[in-house]
Amino acid sequence: MNTSDGLQALEKPLASLPHALRQTILNSLRHLTHYEPVIGIMGKTGAGKSSLCNALFTARFPGQRRGRLHA
Repeated sequence: MNTSDGLQALEKPLASLPHALRQTILNSLRHLTHYEPVIGIMGKTGAGKSSLCNALFTARFPGQRRGRLHA
């Protein structure tokens, strides 16, 4: 179930409340349930965590030498 399905399920029970209050509650719930995923990398010292991150997230551009771009 995604977030909008869950909030739609709450709209009917909240229907007896005044519109402004109902919208405030739904907006607060939307704010609480909206999140961005986070990835954690764990391991012992020397296991290669930094090397893995560098391999995944360091961009290589054509003409790049020792951290500088050359035209």
